[in-house]
Amino acid sequence: MSYTPPSMKSLIAFEATARLGSMTAAADEERSTQPTISQRIRSLEENLGLPLFDRQGGRLVLTVQGERFHREVAPSLKTIREACERLVHHGKRPSPSVVIAAGSGFTHLWLLPQLPALKRAFPELTFKLMPIDRADDPELQAADIAIRFGPYVPKEEGRLVASEAVFPVCSPDYAHEHGVKEALTASDLPRLALLHQDIKDPRWLDWAQWCQHAGLSLTPGEDVFAYQNYALLLNAALRHQGVALGWSILVEDYLASGQLIALSPRVTREDYGYWLSVKHHRSTVIEPICDWLINAVQQ
Repeated sequence: MSYTPPSMKSLIAFEATARLGSMTAAADEERSTQPTISQRIRSLEENLGLPLFDRQGGRLVLTVQGERFHREVAPSLKTIREACERLVHHGKRPSPSVVIAAGSGFTHLWLLPQLPALKRAFPELTFKLMPIDRADDPELQAADIAIRFGPYVPKEEGRLVASEAVFPVCSPDYAHEHGVKEALTASDLPRLALLHQDIKDPRWLDWAQWCQHAGLSLTPGEDVFAYQNYALLLNAALRHQGVALGWSILVEDYLASGQLIALSPRVTREDYGYWLSVKHHRSTVIEPICDWLINAVQQ
């Protein structure tokens, strides 16, 4: 015949009574009643087929078998209790939060779409994304992980996330309507709507600087509308309103889906790109996230 082990409640009642020397004290600890504790101990004794307490003389004393049984089960019950307490305590703690700061374009166009996968990779953490465009913004320096755009700065010990590659992009409909070929020439530019971003930051190429690097001459346009951020500018290109400058890492999904097409020439600047730096070096929490972000870009 198979043996049916006693219930956990009866084992807990026995251990508490043996440790405290009283069923009443055990009932208080377990937030139960003395009759309930007594009934559970009797059930345990019936299961084991022997008495665990000597009840003669009005005193509650462990039998020899009871003392041995208590020595054997008490450590295991203590281990189970402590494991449960640790788990409950951990569940009540807020998840550690990691702040990732980057330019608004990178945040909205690359980081935000990657956020669900990042959360699946690190389910024990919460993430806060901060779009910050100024390289000298104190919040960028204070972030756990900062991804800035610009030239390499040795003192910041940054890791390269993605090199700079800039080329014109537009929607297939706009290219068809305006007869845009894959390679733009200087004669193409005056007849196209060149979408501008209103930035006063020397790190970023505008159309004039891009043309200079591409070896094309550009006649300044008289009717220019400047967009306040890169996401808005790119949205205008998606809506067939003109040609925008595209940074490869920010437009790759739109190119892959066919919503935008890439034009040439392609401009790169040595040592320019997206650089990742951390506030706390060699952090066992932060370093795996940095590796994940860089691998996600490379894939």
